[in-house]
Amino acid sequence: MPNLGIPPFLPVGSATAPFHSRNTSSPPSPPAANKSPNPARPRRRRRTLTLALPTVAAAEAQTAATMVANAGIERVLWTEAEIAARVSEVAAELGADLRGLREPAVVVGVATGAFLFLADLVRRVDAPLAVDFVRAESYGDGTESSGRPRITSDLKVDVAGKHVVVVEDIVDTGNTVSCLIAHLEKKGASSISVCTFLDKPARRTANFQLVGDGKFYRGFECPDSFVVGYGMDYAELYRNLPYVGVLKAEMYKKDRSN
Repeated sequence: MPNLGIPPFLPVGSATAPFHSRNTSSPPSPPAANKSPNPARPRRRRRTLTLALPTVAAAEAQTAATMVANAGIERVLWTEAEIAARVSEVAAELGADLRGLREPAVVVGVATGAFLFLADLVRRVDAPLAVDFVRAESYGDGTESSGRPRITSDLKVDVAGKHVVVVEDIVDTGNTVSCLIAHLEKKGASSISVCTFLDKPARRTANFQLVGDGKFYRGFECPDSFVVGYGMDYAELYRNLPYVGVLKAEMYKKDRSN
């Protein structure tokens, strides 16, 4: 029989017979029961609790107030936040000047008081530099400068022909800075800048001269009070305070009477 393109007849129920369902959807589900709330048990209203979270400034103020009460501080001059903001500004100015140098500058921290300021400063300076420390003492355990600073620990880095930035915690009489500038100039520094966290011009007795293209940078102008914190001490205490405060007079007058 010739193949006319018509598939052969297959009986219904055959395993190979195609099956076409007219309705492929499932039968409708019965309607859900209408569950009404139990009148004897009314729904509980959700209560939203609003917690008053302290702001960063409020928390910092509270921390400072607690530390003041426990540290013999008369008043706070600059908070931790104010210090951080000002250090960033000084670092930006210093970095812009150092980026124009032919070779990296040498940043010399004056131990021990400048260690926190130097650490925060150099991390924000976007310029190549070397870091070293020198120790120059003029206060000892007292509150008045002896006026005769002496270098008790010298540099390890060679500063000959380089630009040097002296980083101080505070410049008051100017005697220590004058001593350091003369010392670094003898070592062959081509130019010398001074970057101090605090400047106390009311107590200036020595008019130090910068070398070459050196500049003077300062964080804050300080009143004529004995200040501690942020690396600065009295009898090696208070260096770890995150702010700068005025030390109560009875704290060091008591020691003088002993």
